[in-house]
This record gives sequence, C-alpha cells and structure tokens, in this order.
Amino acid sequence: EKKRMWVRKWIHRRPVLSASNNLFKELALEDPVAYHKVLRLTREKFEELLEKVHPLIQKKDTQMRPAIPSRTKLEITLRYLATGDSYQSLELLFRVPACTICTFLPEVLDAIRQVSWDYLKPPSTPEKWKRIMNRYETRWNFPNCAGAIDGKYIEIIRPANSGSKFFNYKGTYSIVLFAMVDDDYNFTFVDIGANDRTSDSAVFKDSKLNQGLENKSIGLPENAVIVGDDAFPLRTNLLKPYSRRLLTEKELIFNYRLSRARRISENIFGIFVWNLVIFTINKSDS
Repeated sequence: EKKRMWVRKWIHRRPVLSASNNLFKELALEDPVAYHKVLRLTREKFEELLEKVHPLIQKKDTQMRPAIPSRTKLEITLRYLATGDSYQSLELLFRVPACTICTFLPEVLDAIRQVSWDYLKPPSTPEKWKRIMNRYETRWNFPNCAGAIDGKYIEIIRPANSGSKFFNYKGTYSIVLFAMVDDDYNFTFVDIGANDRTSDSAVFKDSKLNQGLENKSIGLPENAVIVGDDAFPLRTNLLKPYSRRLLTEKELIFNYRLSRARRISENIFGIFVWNLVIFTINKSDS
C-alpha cells in the first residue's frame, strides 16, 4: 500500500494558483471595491494591519515544508470573519489544508487583539473629545455630545461549567456587547462579557467607560454628555429621552434630536453585522 502523500498535489500548487497569489493581487490593483468586499478592509488598511501582526504570526520554514505566509494567514482570517465560511471552503479558496487553518486561526485572532491598541485608541484628551463634540453638533444638531451608547446580544457556545449563567429567553446562550460610538460610526469604547440577563443599566455601571467617567481618567470635558435610550440611568453627563406621555414642544424637539444622535449606536451594530458575520462564538470561562 502506498504511503499517503505529505501534501495533496493541488494544495502543493498554492504559491502559483491560490486566491492569495492571484485573485487578491488582481483585485488590489484593478478593483478596490471588490477587494474591500472580500476582506472588509481597504488594501491600505490591510497592509497596515499585516505590518503589525507579521512578527507575531509568521513561522520559519522547515526542511519538510515552507511556512504559510503571514499575508495568507491574515487574508484567511479576515475572510473567515467576513463570511463565516467553513474551513473546507477556505481550504479550496486558499489551497491551505483545513486542519492547518484550524490551528493558526486562533493565533492570528490573538495577534490582532494584541496590536489592537495601536489602532483602536479611544480619545483621551479634552481636545480630541471636543473634535467629536463639534462634529456631532454639525452633523446631528446635538451640542456637547461626545458619543452614543448601546448594547447588543451576541450568541455564544455555552462555556464549560457555566450552568445557566449565559442562558437567554430564546433558548440559546449569549453575552452582551456594550459600546460607545462617535459621530462617524467609530467605536470609541467596547465592553463585552456580561450575560444576557444583565440589564443595559447594569452593564454600563460595571463598564470601563463608566469607571473612566467617575474617576475622570478619559479626559472628557466638563460640559460633555453621552446619549442613550431609556434603559440607561439619567445623569448629568448621560442623557436619555423624556419618557412621560404629555411633553412640551421643547421636550419633543429634545427627544427628536437626541434620537437622531443616539441612532448612530443602533446603526453601527447593523453595519457591524453586515460587514462581519456574527456567528456563534466559543467563549472561554475567562
């Protein structure tokens, strides 16, 4: 009986025929829109991210076989996040064995997390916050607004030994993604991990954003406010709509403008889901 080949022939032709070495190069040069649809990043942003994660994910070649290039690893990871494609589907597209993808995918995701503070730095000075506040007033007619907050439920695979902690009314398991966004649909603060039965108010209370507001460590100007829906607590720096039925004209106008300013936080989750498929994730106990 013949021994099984170390590499299947069509996979061995990856350097010549894979999407990474053909299609993606063509799209980068000829069709930037299609390139963005495939990876959900512009070519410039991809190259910037690759430069940061390369030292963390590139392996050395061995005598047995060459290492998978860091570029291919990152392309596969971004395609996986964008579509939720199976490992088998990615194997056919990139000519990388599914078992290999399964091995390096968590490593690439962790590398992206490690370098995230290099490109996901939240505003930290009054000057940076004031730029957001000025744009909010110009675009949404709501003065002194530094951001809008909201939460979204993310379905997960039940962590081991967690019992019913993350169980929700739909019969699945989920955690809460809490975020604040600026006027231009950028996340400025993110907190994730609370279980589905935790209220938005409680999630906000335990968030790093709230801690930063209380100890004044995030550099927010004294006159700055954040907007949210009725689920959040009313504070001097956290505004929500008037909830009683009979409202004055001024209160109705206030509610309308606050709703416009706050709607960004709802819209961004829609954009998030559209650009990155939110599939069931495996959450560890930590």
